[in-house]
Amino acid sequence: MIRYLHTLSLVAGPLLAAVATFFWEGDRYGVTASVLLAFSTVAWIYGLLGLWERVAAWRPWFGGVGIVLALAGFLGGMAFSFQGFFEGLYGVSKTGSLDAAAEHPAASALVLWLPGPAFPLGLCALGIALAWSRLAPRWLGGLLVLSGVCFPLSRVTRSEPIAHLADLLILVAFTVIAVAYLRTGLRRTTPEPAPAAT
Repeated sequence: MIRYLHTLSLVAGPLLAAVATFFWEGDRYGVTASVLLAFSTVAWIYGLLGLWERVAAWRPWFGGVGIVLALAGFLGGMAFSFQGFFEGLYGVSKTGSLDAAAEHPAASALVLWLPGPAFPLGLCALGIALAWSRLAPRWLGGLLVLSGVCFPLSRVTRSEPIAHLADLLILVAFTVIAVAYLRTGLRRTTPEPAPAAT
């Protein structure tokens, strides 16, 4: 049952995030996209923690760092979702929202600016971990790293074509991971080399 729930999470999260991009209002999320993004974040975190637990079984320190990144990315995703939701709900302009955040620099840093990069960093770290541990093919790890690079580029520039490309890369990568997780439980495909004799 747990494996099926993890699999569903790993597909539902990126799928909802990809759909949310179609509801951008100009260069902003708006109410509808923000709601979809919030549900995406909630759906996704369960599967991400499951993946990092697999990594932790191989390298506890790496898995532990990954879990922290995943949780920080969850915080950032929810924060930006609610920011977009309330901006749209109350008709707050982008400039007005940034000016209001600037009045509370410490709180804004803790809630928005520091957790925000954790999500793409987590994607890159997960790609490296899955490839290094041989829990997934190297090309799939590379695809996650590429998507982790494209994601912030698309959100900073608010370019819809780049955003759709980043969403597609992430969705494809996590769909492949979900299928592998369902079929094999993401067990190591090859053993680690034996340590050299001293």
